Amino acid sequence: MSKYTSLLRLGGIRQLLAGIVIAILGIFGIGGGLPGAPGHGGGGPGHGGGPGHGGGNPPAPTTEVYVSPTGSDTAAGNENTPFRTLERARDYVRTINDDMTDDIDVVLLGGTHTLSTPLELDERDSGTNGHTITYRAGEGETPVVSGGTTVTGWSVSDAARGIYKAHVGAIDTRQLYVDGERETRARGPKDPGGFSKTATGFTAPDATMSAWNNQSDIEITSRWGWKLYRCPVASISGTAITMQQPCFHNANLQPGQEMQNPTWIENAYELLDTPGEWYLDKAAGDLYYMPKAGQDLSTASVVVPTVEGLVDVEGTVDTPVRDIAFEGITFSYSSWLAPSSDDGHAEGQAGFRMVGDGNPTFDSTRLHWLKTPGAVNVGYSDGVSFRGNVFTHLGAVGLNLNTGAQGTTIVGNVFRDISATGLQIGGTDIVDHHPDHDSQIVRNTTVSNNVITNVAVEYTGGTGILATYTDSTVIEHNKVYDLPYSGISLGWGWGLTDQGGDTNYPDNSGVPVYDTPTPSKDNVIRYNEISDIMKLQADGGAIYTISSSPGSIITDNYIKGVPTPAYGAIYHDEGSQWFHTTRNAICDAAYQWILFNHGLDITADDNFITQPAYTAQANTLRTTIANNTTVPGCEQLPASIVNAAGLEADYRHLDPGPAPTDTTAPTAPGTPVATAGFPTVADLSWPASTDDVAVTGYSVYRDGELVSASKSPSVRVSGLTEGAGYSFTVTARDAAGNESPLSQATSVTMPSGTDLALGKTVTVSSYSDPNTPELAVDGDLGTRWAQGLGLPDPSWIQVDLGARYDLSGVITTFEKSSGYKYRIEVSKDAASWTPVDDHTSADTTTAANYSVVSAGVSGRYVRLTITGSNYNGGSIYELQVYGTPSADTTDTEPPVAPEQPTAVPLLPGVLNLSWSPTSDDTAVASYSVYRDGTLVRTVPASTLSVRIDGLTPSAGYSFTVTARDDAGNESAASPAAAVTMPDGTDLAVGAAVTASSFSEENTPDRVADGDPSTRWAQGLGLPDPSWVQLDLGEETQINSVVTTFEKPSGYTYRIEYSNDATAWSTLDDHTTFSTTGSDSASIPDAPVTARYLRLTVTGSSGNGGSIYEIAVYGGL
Repeated sequence: MSKYTSLLRLGGIRQLLAGIVIAILGIFGIGGGLPGAPGHGGGGPGHGGGPGHGGGNPPAPTTEVYVSPTGSDTAAGNENTPFRTLERARDYVRTINDDMTDDIDVVLLGGTHTLSTPLELDERDSGTNGHTITYRAGEGETPVVSGGTTVTGWSVSDAARGIYKAHVGAIDTRQLYVDGERETRARGPKDPGGFSKTATGFTAPDATMSAWNNQSDIEITSRWGWKLYRCPVASISGTAITMQQPCFHNANLQPGQEMQNPTWIENAYELLDTPGEWYLDKAAGDLYYMPKAGQDLSTASVVVPTVEGLVDVEGTVDTPVRDIAFEGITFSYSSWLAPSSDDGHAEGQAGFRMVGDGNPTFDSTRLHWLKTPGAVNVGYSDGVSFRGNVFTHLGAVGLNLNTGAQGTTIVGNVFRDISATGLQIGGTDIVDHHPDHDSQIVRNTTVSNNVITNVAVEYTGGTGILATYTDSTVIEHNKVYDLPYSGISLGWGWGLTDQGGDTNYPDNSGVPVYDTPTPSKDNVIRYNEISDIMKLQADGGAIYTISSSPGSIITDNYIKGVPTPAYGAIYHDEGSQWFHTTRNAICDAAYQWILFNHGLDITADDNFITQPAYTAQANTLRTTIANNTTVPGCEQLPASIVNAAGLEADYRHLDPGPAPTDTTAPTAPGTPVATAGFPTVADLSWPASTDDVAVTGYSVYRDGELVSASKSPSVRVSGLTEGAGYSFTVTARDAAGNESPLSQATSVTMPSGTDLALGKTVTVSSYSDPNTPELAVDGDLGTRWAQGLGLPDPSWIQVDLGARYDLSGVITTFEKSSGYKYRIEVSKDAASWTPVDDHTSADTTTAANYSVVSAGVSGRYVRLTITGSNYNGGSIYELQVYGTPSADTTDTEPPVAPEQPTAVPLLPGVLNLSWSPTSDDTAVASYSVYRDGTLVRTVPASTLSVRIDGLTPSAGYSFTVTARDDAGNESAASPAAAVTMPDGTDLAVGAAVTASSFSEENTPDRVADGDPSTRWAQGLGLPDPSWVQLDLGEETQINSVVTTFEKPSGYTYRIEYSNDATAWSTLDDHTTFSTTGSDSASIPDAPVTARYLRLTVTGSSGNGGSIYEIAVYGGL
């Protein structure tokens, strides 16, 4: 820099001298052309009323500096004599921006602006005094900022194979482009067979690869779940492939998600066999290419990227770079060579890499992964903007915002053909999740009206848009499609860095437990169109979230075409918290429309989805799923959501799609009619609309707000408030998305009524913590009851309303959106049951199910039995019951308390309880049995004994009985019957055993060896009957016998007892019906005394007698 230029940077002196120079040049008629001279209006993209800038007022005066690939850095830098390089223009602007009085535009004229190193902008390049320095395309120009090198001088290398060669010297690259099209680095077939993994690499099917040249340049890729591993080879000897460390070590750290056998092998000359493939021999400096049909290398444009970054905008924590804009520029041909290093590309998630030696575990690396850099990088900044640019042919991330990027605006850009993530916002280091200074937070980022497509083409675990720890990021009106993995990803840290850490990870995976939250909050994902995603990877979604983000909302997005590898169209993964997911329209999600995994405090309501409407949860607490509407097909989704999503009108030229052929909307529907059968539910119907093609669906609005949709002219609207008044209108749509005018409004006032089950006593078949029974009647759709973990169907839940009611309806909200079979019954006494809704022949298709109870049905108890759950187990968010108190309440006198019952143990875990009948002023209706104060059984008045099982051997219990009349009055409890259960000793163990026959090695003694895995079997091929006899050694009291047969069914048998093995009496005759389980209990009416037992198998369904164990219980 000259002394003269240095002086010009001195505030007022610079301004004075600049004015003198301008005046002198003006005498010669060239004043307007000097860089820095005012008087050039806007005119370029984004100026003077372009998209995103508003219009109507003339632009403020702007100082313009011109750059052209054909210019000269010794020129004046004006329109007629522009500079040649961006660096020269930047350096010049630094001389005039200390005290700006108007904006400065660096105008890039058409052509390719080739960089040899990244253009670096720092705090010296900031706009000042509220003015902006804009790097923009000249009017009507298409400038390209490129890090590429053009390759020429091609000659035939192998005519037989059609391979050409060019000498390129000491360049390194991972990409090559021919006529603007990305070509393929030489690779082998997908999923090659015959490889096996070893501790240090792989064993190849043969020794072919050992003869390949440049072995350390060979790269093995392996795709698993959400990751694509790329590790270099170290050496090959025979069939042994040794992989480069530390890449191979790091790629095998995560148990169950390690690097697997090759998905393909890449980057060897010997793999060059398909037109469109290329190979760089770095040692020789030669580039090889096999042209496609029609490509002529003498005329084709062949470019290899040789610069790893194009533009770096980076301030400091104390002095951010400010007020810089980029408009109308194409950023192309950057590279990224880190995956070619010894670290390779050992992916953790979303393109972030595990690096370095000595990592002991996968979890120990989580907070140290390296993020993929961008072709354009911005950090420690304020007010940087990107409008109307194109990011394409890039070897890493397209645009990357680092720590401290604030107030960034990214509007109207196109991201296409990018090796990694398209747009990356935020960092993942300690300074990002727990910053020391406000200026380190990434906040107030606007991402609007961009096209993101065909990105993550090389590192396929990347996403369309990724935002990590950010505050107030708004991602809206973007068109995101054609991606190998997730569309939009928000959050980082798996909850480990959130306040209090993540209890799902033991010891928080070694991450310090912070007592303050991360900066992540108030983020918005709305009005985006996302489609054609998850084409290569798994375990992602159209919208994916992770960790806590209070105040964040996902709304009004249109998602379509989500295949099975996506775990959820919207996927709230580990640690996701405080998200509100609402008013999204989801078309054709092949698996789950939404997934919650280890999250909490999430609300998903008022969404619109097509079948299959399946929702899954895994250890997710305080989550509310309510009032979501399922429609048969995409043509029924609300047009108001679908049409508003994606690019707004001023930006649709960026990716226009096919022109619509149908622009005529249906007629307005007729005035709807509303009826309310439940206090919280209204049923609407209306006269149908007409259309020039066909009406495909309807949208329903409540007080002007969209609440439901349907294919037919009727719908049920839930989530209403008892006693409240509402106004409903309806619109119609067609397949093209044209929406009709609103119908006339109809009003309805909801009936009064309260949920009778709310807070009442609940009993269940089983439960699994923390999903306890009372959570099904707590009025909270974010909590639920679930049956015991791993138990089979059926399961049941029963609520005691506390008094008799004339019932009108039951609303059941299941956990899953489909897949349950169930039955609802009502009882006055919990003994005799009246069915009110039998849904056991077909699966549910919605989470909320409505059962209307016929008039005249009254009761105190409501039981719901889930007979089928598609292996998910019974699980209910809420069981709501409606009705009015029964008129028959004149009987208030309870029955007389029963006398003390009699408890007789039958097995170590089973007893028989019996009692005498009692009396009532009208009639006893039922008896209830309590064990240690807990209700265990209710039976009709005609039943005076029950068998109680599931008891613990040697444990003591207290049993009481109460009586109840038809009015629901319950007596006082009977005196208690105390009992201690037998100790569970099997008296048969070690007994002498004889049998009718046996087959080696299934000898008779095995029925009495106490080992349930050994058995006696009759002689092979012998017919029925067969028998086995036990000698207990002395006369013994026998209370019961349990026989465990080999087969689960099909035996008939008889058990006899004797004191002399001569005279026999029958203990159990089971000869007239076959067994239906492996274990068969024989309990006599009264205990018997005997020394000998004989079991005769009279029928075996052709299997022959075969018994694992005969257990005898009782005692002297």
